[in-house]
Amino acid sequence: MEATTALLELLLIIAIALATPGPNPLTVFAHSGLFGKKSNIPLITGIAIGLFIMQFSVGLAIDSLSENETALVTLHWVGMLFLLVMAVAIFKLDFSSLNVSESTGKIGLKTGICMQFVNGKEWAFIILIMSQFIEPLGGGVVGILSIIVVTMSICILAMIAWTFFGARLSGLFSDEKYGPRIFKICGSLLSLLWVAFLIRGPTV
Repeated sequence: MEATTALLELLLIIAIALATPGPNPLTVFAHSGLFGKKSNIPLITGIAIGLFIMQFSVGLAIDSLSENETALVTLHWVGMLFLLVMAVAIFKLDFSSLNVSESTGKIGLKTGICMQFVNGKEWAFIILIMSQFIEPLGGGVVGILSIIVVTMSICILAMIAWTFFGARLSGLFSDEKYGPRIFKICGSLLSLLWVAFLIRGPTV
């Protein structure tokens, strides 16, 4: 019964995390809209690899990491800097200079992996679920892998959904009027997320 309750709570937290704007879905959405669905295959693969490495590493080190206030504060501000740079870059994007028929501007495997390690929302989410659910879901490596299987399955499906959503709006991305508006909306959502994390402060 404890494992079932923990699983339901984990699913609820994942649903809340996916319902709020974050770098992964917004990047996948915009990238697919610009370059098509297939362009997201290496990007989502990189996101999956980065998520696995992060979750497994945090799971193994959760006891020491959750007690290290300096590390948590550092991770928070690195993530804040990443979100700020990303939001500013989206607002400053010269939409007229984009050429979707060329590979220039495409991102892939390495970027997908690296994005996870400077994603403040990702760190907070993973530290939270690993500290709460490892023991109820089997403990040790079993608990860690159980969490990874659940979170990655749902997150990858969500990234695929964002990919198809972005691809369906590809015509709007290339429109001189609506394209810039879409990017401004994405930038605004990232900015709101940045403000929310700024107000909340580091999780220590």
